[in-house]
Amino acid sequence: MKPKVTMIAWNQNDNYVVTAVNNHLLKVWNSCTGQLLHDLVGHTDEVFVLEPHPFDSRIMLSAGHDGNVFIWDITKGTKTKHYFNMIEGQGHGAVFDCKFSPDGQHFACTDSHGHLLIFGFGCSRPYEKIPDQMFFHTDYRPLIRDSNNYVLDEQTQQAPHLMPPPFLVDVDGNPHPTQYQRLVPGRENCADEHLIPQLGYVATSDGEVVEQVIGQQTVDQEEQGLEPSILDGMIRQLQLEQDQRTAAEQEPAPSAPQNGEGTPRRG
Repeated sequence: MKPKVTMIAWNQNDNYVVTAVNNHLLKVWNSCTGQLLHDLVGHTDEVFVLEPHPFDSRIMLSAGHDGNVFIWDITKGTKTKHYFNMIEGQGHGAVFDCKFSPDGQHFACTDSHGHLLIFGFGCSRPYEKIPDQMFFHTDYRPLIRDSNNYVLDEQTQQAPHLMPPPFLVDVDGNPHPTQYQRLVPGRENCADEHLIPQLGYVATSDGEVVEQVIGQQTVDQEEQGLEPSILDGMIRQLQLEQDQRTAAEQEPAPSAPQNGEGTPRRG
């Protein structure tokens, strides 16, 4: 097998370069001389994640499709910590990405089964306040392309980046309570009635009809009061007046005839 480099990373102070090779070895190089310093052995499948510690130049994290996460001391060529991502009843989960926190006290990984793994010091009590399963209700919505080849959401015919903030649902598409919906950026200060999604029945690709979140619940005009409609009317009136002024300014004004005779010239 011809060796191929799958990933490369400099350490925190750029003195070392670590390369991941498709023979499952990690190689530590002196970045100034190009000398090979260490072969790091431990992975059993290809590695696509190399993450340097944010301030400790000795530490490098690696993770791969074998489900292994290693923390290495690259100056000594030794591993200091190891985690194997075993999922009960499903085998191991390939680790696709890892990132350190800015203070270097935590790191987070994502795997092929949609899990977010958080490692660090202290207790896990703060993380127990949120549900185990969190997805956006738009995560698996089908997309289409318009006549200009732009991407649109198939259901709403809107560009995805112009759609309102999504709702949080579980793996079956059931929406979470309102206190969790405020975790979504853009919904932090929403009223309670805007945090209740509208449910509807949608046909899946298999032909099965399931109940899913289809959009934001609309509020009746009596519940909203008259203020929103008055404000909308004022905005429409101001826009109409501005359009009229713009149209008047664009019309060419005829110039006055000289000595009261002749045909008016163009302005």
